[in-house]
Amino acid sequence: MNLELKLHNSFTNDVIIVDGFWGGGKSVITSIVGSLTGVEKKKVDGIYEYLCITHSVGKMSDDAAKTMLKIYADNTQYNNLIGREVNLRWSDDTGLRNNPGSLLYFGRLFHKGGDSVIEIINSNNLAMLIASHGLFSVSNLLFEAYGSRLKLIEVVRHPIHLFHNVRGYIANFERAREFTLSFDYKGEKIPWFAATWADEFVNSSIADRALLSISRIQKSVIELIDSLAKSDKPLLVLAFEQAVTDPTNTIQKLEKFLDRTSTKRTKRVLKQQSLPRAQISAGKSTSSFSFVSTASSTEEEIYLQIIKSIESLASEKAIQEFRETIENYNARWASPLNGLESLWSK
Repeated sequence: MNLELKLHNSFTNDVIIVDGFWGGGKSVITSIVGSLTGVEKKKVDGIYEYLCITHSVGKMSDDAAKTMLKIYADNTQYNNLIGREVNLRWSDDTGLRNNPGSLLYFGRLFHKGGDSVIEIINSNNLAMLIASHGLFSVSNLLFEAYGSRLKLIEVVRHPIHLFHNVRGYIANFERAREFTLSFDYKGEKIPWFAATWADEFVNSSIADRALLSISRIQKSVIELIDSLAKSDKPLLVLAFEQAVTDPTNTIQKLEKFLDRTSTKRTKRVLKQQSLPRAQISAGKSTSSFSFVSTASSTEEEIYLQIIKSIESLASEKAIQEFRETIENYNARWASPLNGLESLWSK
């Protein structure tokens, strides 16, 4: 007997997923979203990526993948409301110090739980907030699983400011603490997003792998953005550069998209994240790979510094593809970085 897996009586609250590159600026956006009315503290959880990726490569059936996504989201939100999801690590981006409303989460540690919690979640539409990495290109399953509950926010960032972070990620890809879902290709560990160009990945330098990863993921992201623009699926695309230089406009977009309002916590978040910024990358570091700079540096100085690093480490072929990626980004998202292409060596 082959019965279909299905979750009955699923919750009805919003599921907000903020996705983007490693080092793409999700921390800024999730902090703002987490300060809006009725949004729970943010959580980074790879299970959403694992399920969508596994399903996308044919390793999991539709019913199993969608049911698991629903069960996990509902279970997580229930645990949120009774204090089981409190992260006490002081330095973590998902810890109490970096999430608005810390005292509220402490108080929940003493909640007795029960079915009444579910009624509170649903009647107040208490949104779950998840941050993910590179999930967007396999996000169709999320729309199918959550339907109108899903609110997907894709954060894009100028490719030049992604390089150091992605290169650090790739350089440490073989470590035991790296949990990205990967394939085995002729004995080599290949990240799932490089499966279609595995030979090239294996035979490339660390710097080339980083440039090609940024270029090809961004290409798939843009293609999906264009595809979803023709549908009624709930998607909001935010450019990091615009978010940090004009946070008021970004907050207004989020309020409209999520149908939620800013609170007194929102002002606190703006201060914590150094918003608005005169210098785009002069924020706080959220990981050992995060790209940050000092406010005293000009955008041109930073851009030129990164270019010199790339040109000293990467091949001409990978650089050419990367520069085409920058050109495509500049054509879509305006920022103070758009006019700095002339800094590249000819």
